[in-house]
Formats: sequence, structure tokens, C-alpha cells
Amino acid sequence: MTSDRFPAVVTAAGAGIRFRPFTSVVPKEMLPVGPVPAIEHVIRECLSAGATDVITVTRPDDDIVPGYVARLQQEGLPVIAVPEDLGHGYGNAAPLLTVRDQLSGCHAFAVAFGDDVLLGEPPAGFDIATMRAQLLPGIDGVVAGQRIDPSRARSFGIIDTHPDDSGRVIGIRQRPEPSTVTDPLAVVSRLVLRPAILDLLKPSDRAGGEVDLGIAVGELAAHGHVSVHPITRYWVTVGDPLHYRDAIQTYWNTVQHHQPPANPENQ
Repeated sequence: MTSDRFPAVVTAAGAGIRFRPFTSVVPKEMLPVGPVPAIEHVIRECLSAGATDVITVTRPDDDIVPGYVARLQQEGLPVIAVPEDLGHGYGNAAPLLTVRDQLSGCHAFAVAFGDDVLLGEPPAGFDIATMRAQLLPGIDGVVAGQRIDPSRARSFGIIDTHPDDSGRVIGIRQRPEPSTVTDPLAVVSRLVLRPAILDLLKPSDRAGGEVDLGIAVGELAAHGHVSVHPITRYWVTVGDPLHYRDAIQTYWNTVQHHQPPANPENQ
């Protein structure tokens, strides 16, 4: 029997290799975007979307993000920090296996990566709430997507949709050759899934032995029904210095001055 609980898992367990040596000391999710860290933007987005609680999965040796989460708890936010169990392997889906027992009894749950922030209009929470509403009976998951320039396809998971139904996912290709795509729809790190996805989270040779969420969602789409939700907000990341610079610029342009940045594709 499933409960009405709608948890959100915010991942903050990555090694931050592209931002070293900074991330050897401070997790990238703690980089400020405006007045608060990136991860707080993501946590508050999930709560604005109707999440009943937020589970933040952190690096096992990290005490910075858990300390910040404890501060948010003191403000009354329903958020906890859980260290990642490396016994489940490595990869962006391993945090879900860490909290599998906390997700298995739910009707659905949300996933958001703690280093990716959505800025601008519509308001925070709109996308995850809309994706949850799209998870009708017979639909196994909803994944967010955004159009990108074809030349950048090799940096993303690319969503393939049904030729007769542009809202239905039929597969996800990891970092394909740009010549193989004409109008690439990149996977954005926002998903609403049913617990059945947990059985598909396994190390994959296609991901170098890691547990990859995009590969699992692609397998789910091949045997079930996965929908895509288009993201129109500005999708920024703090994953490396160049994109972090763009994230800060986009924040000040969209949030403070309400002016669109010169280039909305900051990812």
C-alpha cells in the first residue's frame, strides 16, 4: 500500500572534480547563487512544488552540507541530510539506492540535482509540480528536458521522443555525436518517478560501471511509459568555474533586475 507522501531527493554526493581544488574543501552545492547556496535554491524549489519532505544525500565525509541542512531544519523546513552509502556503487543514481527504503512505499518521488538551479519565470516549484500532475495512471515517470544547440549534444543526455507523440520518451542517449541529432532535447536534472525505477538502478557498462539515472530512465521508457516536460526557466549549474560564472550573471539579471541574460543557454 502506497502513502500520500511525496518526498524529494536532492543529490549532493558528487566529487566536484571539475571545480577542484575548491571542492576538496567545500562541496560545489554550497557555492552561492545570489545570497544563498545552490542547494538551498533546489531544496526550496522542491518544497514549493509540494514535496512533503526533502532528503539531501551527501558525500559520506561531508559535514558542511549536513550542517547547512541542520540550519534549514531549525527554520522549520522538512529537510534531512543522509550520507551516501558507497556500498551501492558510484554514479548519479547511487543516492537513490541509499534511501531506497524511504522511497519504496511512496506513490511517487521527485529527484533534483543539488548543483543545478532553475531561475526566472515561472516561479520556483512550477516544473516539479507540473511533472507530478502529469504522472497519471499508466505513466511510469516524467523527465524534464530543454532544447540545446546541436553542437553541445555531446555534453548531455539527449531525449528521443516518439515520432507520433513528442511528449513521450522512447530512449535517452548519453552524450551522442552531434551529427546524430538535429534538435536535441537535453535531460534536465528534474524528474518525478515511481518507486519501480529503483529496480533498474544497477551499474552499467555504458556508464563506465556507474549507476546512471539517465540510463535507467531510458530503460524504463523502452518498456513502459515515460513523459517529458519542457523546461523554459534558465537552467544553470555550479559544476565548474565557467558555468558558475554564468550562473551568477543569470541570477542577478533574472532575479534582481528582471532582465533576460544575453544567452539563456548557460548550462
